[in-house]
Amino acid sequence: DPANSSGLSLQSKGYQIIVQQDGKRFESFVYQSQTNFEKPEQQSDRNHWTTFEFSGSITITVTKLDGDWRDATLYPLRHELQVQQTGARTVSFTISKPCKLMLESAVAAEDPLFIFADALAESIPNKKSKNAIVFAAGKVHNIGLQYKVPAGSTVVIEGGAVVWGTLFCEEGEGVTTITGKGIITTRSDERKPGAPNIPFSTIYSGKTDIVTTGITITDPVHFCIIGRGKVETRNVKLFAWYHQTDGWGGGDNSFIEDSFIKVFDDNVKLYYRNQRASGLVIYQQHNGAPFQLSWGGQMANHCVAEDIDIIKCWVNKQGGIGNSAVLNARHGSTKDIQDVTIRNLRADQGIYQLIGIGNDKDNAISGLRLEDISVKGSQQQASYLINSGKGSVANVLLREVKINGKCFAAEHILLDQVSPDQLKISCDD
Repeated sequence: DPANSSGLSLQSKGYQIIVQQDGKRFESFVYQSQTNFEKPEQQSDRNHWTTFEFSGSITITVTKLDGDWRDATLYPLRHELQVQQTGARTVSFTISKPCKLMLESAVAAEDPLFIFADALAESIPNKKSKNAIVFAAGKVHNIGLQYKVPAGSTVVIEGGAVVWGTLFCEEGEGVTTITGKGIITTRSDERKPGAPNIPFSTIYSGKTDIVTTGITITDPVHFCIIGRGKVETRNVKLFAWYHQTDGWGGGDNSFIEDSFIKVFDDNVKLYYRNQRASGLVIYQQHNGAPFQLSWGGQMANHCVAEDIDIIKCWVNKQGGIGNSAVLNARHGSTKDIQDVTIRNLRADQGIYQLIGIGNDKDNAISGLRLEDISVKGSQQQASYLINSGKGSVANVLLREVKINGKCFAAEHILLDQVSPDQLKISCDD
């Protein structure tokens, strides 16, 4: 079974979920993926998740199959959902709107459970269209690496389908769509790190515009979703275990919204013009930034990330220049980076660094804004603005940034060859 060989078990050994509405009970299937990364201490041992659609109000009961619950908490905290312990091994809670949740407990930190409660689908793809490629529910489909998808096709991965392989979107006319409630996975031991292997990403597109909706990606050999054309992404769930298994990246005018990301490198790459990320729930693992601006040659211009929840930060590193700040530029760029805004962001369990800009090139990084940021917990290491090349770092604004209710202050950030006049901090206690 190629799915099982990747560590994807078709049924969780840790959890069972029952959904109740109007006196009716339904079991929602729970998947499980186990890491085989060589440094398991840098991440959880397993992921468990379930996905379903609903409307109205529902009650969710979670049974822990391998031990008792203790102090279970639902994230993001902003939903203010109350967890009731209804038995030694059962907890329940009620929701009345779509949301992406993590149920975590001190006794199950290595086994987080993710509950993706989606809205009812507004439209159903035409599976009988001549351009449709359908992977049916209830089967494992072994398509291999770099399965070619003709431009203009619609790939439908039905809920309950598991596709083993990667999708290579060919060049041509029309928009290519990948949609459904199913899963795309690969064996992690076939991973292909390094820039020449980017086309082995789970969903890859060169210049062709693509739309991705609904699907779950786990255990990728490289990035999850990457394209150089316009990439429109809605309501996807992205899991990854290895270095260089980034989450999402697109070309000019691309966007990702209403999605969940738990990967082991950069979650979102804001590398081009007019990009937008909104309504994201991020579980930050040991490697990578929630939002990365450059690795040496990119050009983030007029980009915005807003309405973001960072539900966990599993980063434990030494301070200084790195790649794990909420807004990060690991290197400068051969092109100017300007006008990037992160706003309305909440971090429920601390952050590693708020901002980390290391400009070691000859061009300018300017017009960075972090606004309305609320962090529960600590900033583990000081933020930094460093200019070690011949370029500049200028016009950086932090407005209403608070850590545990206290305003972020100048002493929380290191300036190296950056004038203090270029950093403006505005905040009311």
